Amino acid sequence: MALTDVAITGSGFHFTWTGLANLQTVLADAAAWQALANTLVFIMGSVAGSLIAGLAAALLVDRAVALLPIARNVMIWPAVIAPVVVSLIWLLILSPTAGGWNKVLATFGIPEQNWLDTEFGAMTSVIVVDIWHWSPVVFLFIYTALKGIGEELLEAARVDGASEGAILRRIVLPLLLPAIGTVALVRVVMGVKVFDEMYLLTAGGPNGATTLVSQRIQLWFFQDLQYGNAAAFSLVVIVLTVALLLVAVLARRARRAA
Repeated sequence: MALTDVAITGSGFHFTWTGLANLQTVLADAAAWQALANTLVFIMGSVAGSLIAGLAAALLVDRAVALLPIARNVMIWPAVIAPVVVSLIWLLILSPTAGGWNKVLATFGIPEQNWLDTEFGAMTSVIVVDIWHWSPVVFLFIYTALKGIGEELLEAARVDGASEGAILRRIVLPLLLPAIGTVALVRVVMGVKVFDEMYLLTAGGPNGATTLVSQRIQLWFFQDLQYGNAAAFSLVVIVLTVALLLVAVLARRARRAA
């Protein structure tokens, strides 16, 4: 499809060879570049936020005693909720009139906000929703790695006089780096393919501020019926994603070798 002009007739699909014409159209399209830029911003915000939240949650739950079983179970709840349900929940929370978040702000005398009606607010909102939804995945990766650190090693450091902060910086975090790197790559892939939440929360608006690559492909394919452009842009996204992941993997190997 990426190398052809696709037409649908009563007898099915008809392909006309066009070579790299679709790719040239995609690369000259301002909306495609905006979608790539939006996706980069979204991935940077959501991956960084979920890594911080997941790491903090793992460290806190690891210190829990009496409520440990409850804490471990509650932490994974958001990840098992369907994206459609998550979107509906957050639409209610962010509603400018009956939204729960605006009600909280009103108690402090802060005026109501239209969270999804501005470009900055919409992108920030979808990033926050994604962090809330998928931080449990990061938590599971890091918590599992955290439980694999030998207690004898930590006790030896305490006997030698190391503070808890020094143990965290010099022992725990370095040992968690492989797990953090792995889950970061997973989150990058999830960020590239995300669709449901953004489509239902903002439909790509306002002014295309939250249109990600998945939505741009969907618009080309299902709305504009430009199958060749959609396929060409899909290949561009795949190549860029694989290149990014390859660089990350090579960087990890180089760090291990050093």
